[in-house]
Amino acid sequence: MGYLKSTGTFIIYVGLFLALVTFLPGLPPHVEFEEYSIALPRTVDPKVGPKIRLRGAQRMYVDEILGAENFDSYNGELYSGIHGGYIIRLEENRVVPIVKFGKECDGVWQEHICGRPLGFKFDKNGNLFVSDTYYGIFKVNMATKEYKNIVNVTKPIDGKRPTIPNSIDVAENGDLYWTDSSTDFLLHEGLHTFLANPSGRFIRYNAAENKNEVLLRNLGFANGVKLSDDESFVVVAETLKSCIVKYHLKGPKAGQHEILMAGLPGLVDNIHSDGHGAFLVSIVLGLSPEHPILSQSLMPHPYIRKMLSRLLTLIEMPFELIHRYYSNVYVEKIMNWLGSFQMVAIIDTMQRSMVMRFDGSGNILDIVSSDNTDIINGISSAYIHNGYLWLGSPWNNYVGRVPLKQAFPDLAVDGEKSAKSEKQPPKAVASDANAARTKRDTGSATTAKPTPKKTAPPVTPKPTAAPAAPKLTPAPTTTPKPTAAPTTTTTTTPKPTAAPTTTPKPTAAPKAAPKADKSTNADVKSSETKRAPKSTNDEIKNDVKTGTKSNAKPETNDRMRENAAKTSTKSGKKIEKDASAQKVNPRK
Repeated sequence: MGYLKSTGTFIIYVGLFLALVTFLPGLPPHVEFEEYSIALPRTVDPKVGPKIRLRGAQRMYVDEILGAENFDSYNGELYSGIHGGYIIRLEENRVVPIVKFGKECDGVWQEHICGRPLGFKFDKNGNLFVSDTYYGIFKVNMATKEYKNIVNVTKPIDGKRPTIPNSIDVAENGDLYWTDSSTDFLLHEGLHTFLANPSGRFIRYNAAENKNEVLLRNLGFANGVKLSDDESFVVVAETLKSCIVKYHLKGPKAGQHEILMAGLPGLVDNIHSDGHGAFLVSIVLGLSPEHPILSQSLMPHPYIRKMLSRLLTLIEMPFELIHRYYSNVYVEKIMNWLGSFQMVAIIDTMQRSMVMRFDGSGNILDIVSSDNTDIINGISSAYIHNGYLWLGSPWNNYVGRVPLKQAFPDLAVDGEKSAKSEKQPPKAVASDANAARTKRDTGSATTAKPTPKKTAPPVTPKPTAAPAAPKLTPAPTTTPKPTAAPTTTTTTTPKPTAAPTTTPKPTAAPKAAPKADKSTNADVKSSETKRAPKSTNDEIKNDVKTGTKSNAKPETNDRMRENAAKTSTKSGKKIEKDASAQKVNPRK
C-alpha cells in the first residue's frame, strides 16, 4: 500500500513539473507550437520499389572525411562539402581541400566556428556558389580562390534572419534559388526544428539587383532544391513533411506552387538531376505507416512538442553555465549533441535509406536501397558522376558509390547511347561560297556538294597514298570562279601531301570550344573579396578523429551571428593553389 502511495505521489509531482514546464510563460525557446497535420508516409507500389540495387556499395575515402553532405562536379571533377567547413575535391586517391569560410576549430562539435557547407553549385562559367549554414552564401572564383559573401546571415530577409541556409541551385541568368531550413534555430539545434512549427523558406537571390525574395514560407525544414532542365519550374524538398513542392517559374502558372508529391516513404533530403529530365532525391531516413517518426506523430499535439522542446532547453542550461566558467571539451560535446539531429538515432531506430527517382509530373519511377544498413546508410545525396552513383551522408566517415548500371540500369544504357551518338562525326555541308571561303580561311575542311561544272582533277605523283582520291575531290570545285591564288594552292600542287586535302574529314569542321571566362569576378572589389585559408589534408583528417581539449567557449545564436559578420568583413588566408604540392593521405 505504501509503495502504491509513493508511486502515485511521484507521478503527481512529475505531472505538476511537466505542466509548469509546458505552460509557464517566458521559458525558451520562444517559437510557435500550434497544431498542424501532414500526409503521413504511405506504402509505395511494389513495382517501383524499393529495389535492392545499392547492395555491395563501395566505401571511398574511409576515415579521411566526415559528413560529405552533398556533391557537384565541374570539368569532370567531383566536389563535396564536409565537417570542418571545407569544400573539397575528391580525386582518385586523395582528398584536396579547396576553400573554407569559417575559423579554425578543435573538432566537429564546434561547427558553429568551423562553418558547415551544406549546398553548393557551379555556374556555367565555373564560379562556385556555396551555402555555409553558419556564415551565409559565398561566390568563389575557382581560379584565384577568392570569395565574396553575397548573402549575409546577420541581415534579415523579409523581417527574419536566415539561420540554416541549406541547398542551392544556379539559374542560367545567374539567379540563385536556395532554401533556409529554419528561421528559429541553428543547425546544431536541429531536433528543435522538428518539434516547433515549420518556419523554412524558399528564396530567390536576384543577381542583377543583389536582392533576396522569399517565394515560399512555413516549409517543414526546407532542404533540397533543383531547377528543371528548361528552368520552367523548380522542385523543393520538405524534409519534415516528407513531401516535394513544385514552384512554377514560367508559363501560365508562374509564381504559383503545388504539392507535387506527399506522403513519401521517408525524410527527403538533397535533389539532383538524373541527366535525362527527371530527378533523384535522397531519403535519408526511411519511414512507413507502421514506423512513423516521432516528430510527425506529434504534429497534432502542440503541447507535447512544446514540453519536449523546453525540456531539452532546460537540460542544456546547466552545461552552458558550467562551460562558461570551466571550459572543457567534454561539456562542449554534450552541448553539441543535445538537441541535434544525432539524437534521432536514439528517438527512432535508423531505418534503411533510399534513393527515389521521379519526374516533373510527380510520378515515382524507381526506388532503390540496400539490404545492409551497415554498409551504407543515412544517404543525404545521390549524384551521378563518371558512371557511378555517389552516395553522401551528413554522418558517415566515408563516401559510398555504386555502379550506375547496377543502381539505375536504364540510365546507364541511355547514357551509353548518348555517348555513342556524340562520338559520331557530324555531317557538314557548305551552303554557299561565303561559307566555304570562311571555313577555308579558318583551316576547317568541309565536304562540299559537287556541282555539275566539271573541273580537271589534280595530278598526283606515281606513289599515291590514296588512288581513289582524284575521283572524289569535289572540294576545289565548290567555289565558283575562284581567284587565281586559291586555285593554284588547291589544284596545281604536285606534292603528295596535297592529296589528303582533297578528301577533307568532316570531324575537323567543328570549331574548338571556347574556354570558360576566367574574368567573371573581375568586377568584384578587392575590399569585398577574401582568399581561402591555407589547409592541409591532415587538418581534414583530424576532423574525423577525436580532437584535443578546446579553449573556446560556446556562443549564443547572436554571438555566432556576430562572428559570421566579422568573418564576412575580414580577409581570409590564401589556400594552396597547387594541389599537387599538398601532402596527401592515401585512401585506405
